[in-house]
Amino acid sequence: MIGGLLGGVVGGFLLDVTQRLLPTSILGKALGLVLLGASVSAFISLIVVLLSRAWLEVKSGKLKGTEFILDKFMRAKGPAIAIGSSPLKSEIVLPDPDIEPQHAMLTGDGSHFTIKDMSMSGTFLNKRKVELIQLGDSNTLRMGNTEMVYHEKRQA
Repeated sequence: MIGGLLGGVVGGFLLDVTQRLLPTSILGKALGLVLLGASVSAFISLIVVLLSRAWLEVKSGKLKGTEFILDKFMRAKGPAIAIGSSPLKSEIVLPDPDIEPQHAMLTGDGSHFTIKDMSMSGTFLNKRKVELIQLGDSNTLRMGNTEMVYHEKRQA
């Protein structure tokens, strides 16, 4: 809500400025509306990133640079989240031929995540093959040819 409000204020200001600066009002309105939408999206994304408690950052592979926010799965006894190559079997989908359709499962306990390997080829945490382990901040996960870093923020 805060991101939408901030984006709306900034976008509204930009909409007004573009309408005044551009001689044709239709062009000014069109550009202003694009800027309004972009600023709302940018501020919502910024707030989500700033308030995130846990996320995976893809460091290698086709989705390099992508981040997956895990907050909604962190609560104890909440739903688990599957990581794999199939959009039908996994919530986090990694397009890697060496990753199985449902390769691993993340489960939250309210403050941390545990990862469980469900594959034949293995899931690696900090270059060690693991079956079931609790993740810690800055741990490196590798599945197939895709490497990810797990990040978490502690609530003060």
